[in-house]
Amino acid sequence: MSDEPTNLPTFAQYRLRFCVEESFLDLKSNGFNLEASRLGDQFALSQLCGVIALTMLFLVLQGVQVVASGNGRRVDAHWNRGMSYLKLGWNWIRLAITQQWKIQVYPFLSSLPDPQPAIASKQQQNDSFKREFTVLSRFPAS
Repeated sequence: MSDEPTNLPTFAQYRLRFCVEESFLDLKSNGFNLEASRLGDQFALSQLCGVIALTMLFLVLQGVQVVASGNGRRVDAHWNRGMSYLKLGWNWIRLAITQQWKIQVYPFLSSLPDPQPAIASKQQQNDSFKREFTVLSRFPAS
């Protein structure tokens, strides 16, 4: 629901919102399980959120580097990138620890557009090509 007019820019904004929802999923059940901390103290919770934010940045940097270096298939079984950069980084760190690889720290993210957006399945990729929207300026007569 929204009080915004329904037009193509509105759909573009909604698409961006879904990217944010993935981040919430990483904070919750798909990653850090933040709700399980059951912290009641505001200061302790803010400290935990700060540590999680830094950890997320580190893992995203790792995930971006994994894709840029062509090693994505080592930690993501999808033909196309099917995981968030955070999950790719998390899997890469886990693999690096078990394989006793040196873990590099990458200092920045590129400002270039995402070269390989995440697509979890071929069905999702096919559906993205089928979406078309028509903006009506008035309701048709019934």
